[in-house]
Amino acid sequence: MNSFSRTFGLRSIQGRLTAIAFFFIIATAVTMGMVGYRFTVNYEIERFHAHFSILANSLAGNAELGVVLGNRDILSTLIASVLTVPDIQTVEITDQAGHSLIRQSRPDQVPAVRSVVAPVIAETLTADNALFLDRQPTGNVLGQVHLAYALTSLDQLKQDLALRYLLISLLLCVVPVIMYWRLARTISAPLQGLVEVAGRVSRGDIDVRAGGSPLVETATLAGAINDMLDALQQQRRQIREANDAMARQQVLAEVGKFSMIVAHEIKNPLTVIKGSLSLLRKPEPIAPEVKSQLVGYIDDEIVRINTLVEDFLLFARPRKPAFTELLVMDFIANLSQRLRLFSDRVGVVSDVGADLLETSIRCDIALLERALFNVVRNALELSEGRVQVFFEGRDGQLVCVVKDEGPGFAEDALEKIFEPFHSTRARGTGLGLAIAREVMTAHHGTITARNRNHGGARVELRLPVG
Repeated sequence: MNSFSRTFGLRSIQGRLTAIAFFFIIATAVTMGMVGYRFTVNYEIERFHAHFSILANSLAGNAELGVVLGNRDILSTLIASVLTVPDIQTVEITDQAGHSLIRQSRPDQVPAVRSVVAPVIAETLTADNALFLDRQPTGNVLGQVHLAYALTSLDQLKQDLALRYLLISLLLCVVPVIMYWRLARTISAPLQGLVEVAGRVSRGDIDVRAGGSPLVETATLAGAINDMLDALQQQRRQIREANDAMARQQVLAEVGKFSMIVAHEIKNPLTVIKGSLSLLRKPEPIAPEVKSQLVGYIDDEIVRINTLVEDFLLFARPRKPAFTELLVMDFIANLSQRLRLFSDRVGVVSDVGADLLETSIRCDIALLERALFNVVRNALELSEGRVQVFFEGRDGQLVCVVKDEGPGFAEDALEKIFEPFHSTRARGTGLGLAIAREVMTAHHGTITARNRNHGGARVELRLPVG
């Protein structure tokens, strides 16, 4: 269907050329046919009526003796010969006073449509009126010949002429249209081949080449396209090589940046651990509360190093989500309980409609928990007050809003807070929100951040439901 519409639709060259030719050829053939038919019919009508006028005048000239003598046999013989002519229905001869001398009709008479009257004169014909076409009485008028005739033969002639002109018009329409269509196809077929080549190129196949064409113009166009594809293939090869070199440089730069951040972030905890262990190794006795404090420092820094390594591994090698189906109410209940256990400064509020609570959601609960906890942890570290987490339904989506009472984001940092290694905290790695964005993208969701009107920050996570 698409191929047919491309070939014969009015949006194609072949379709438009064929439609234009079809219109003008048919209009010309129909007009010429109608004009020719009308002229021919008018000519035949004139000849048809003139034929009967000649017959009437001829009969009137031959009936002079019969009318003078009043001999019905002579007149009957003349009328019988006239009635053999097709379409003549009735012949009547009257005398000078208008009284009927004789009247005869065809046996198979049909209703007459036209009639013609010719005078019977008492003079012979001259050379000027020998054809009886312009017979004028030059002597006494002895009577009249009344000849009534039908139009059956004329109607049949009209039908035959109409059928012939129709067949000729159809022939004049079909043959030129077919020839014009073939001519248009010789133009459109190579162009369609070029369109197919362009389509394959748009899908990434630049090894394809346009074929030849019998027309010089389309062959030149195909050659230009092939030259362009050759240049494009060479440029793509050069771009690929340049991109590979840039990618290697970027990887090396990221590795260097990554190494510097890891070294910096691990160095501080190791310094604390080393200092604590040095104090614990001293031979002098240490107070129990000091010893407990030093052990707590070591535990905190080990946890910090472990979290740092996990964040780097998760960002560098993101885990493929293991999607499972669960109800929205179970999803919210699970996260709400973990958030309350995470910190006593976290408040959870759910305002989700009953219809949405009964809907299922397809997700990896562990990854989503990690993303949400990264956002909440960031809010807790930036704010000394409470952090509110709101679950609500909006536009058929499950929305989780995290609000804090901190200073909010700097205006120049709002566009970069989801980029890796970008952190506004002295002890941050800049991977928490970047990981959250990757997790939301894997779930076909979104995460956005902005400052609140009355202080603090607002981070919104949206998940599709159903």
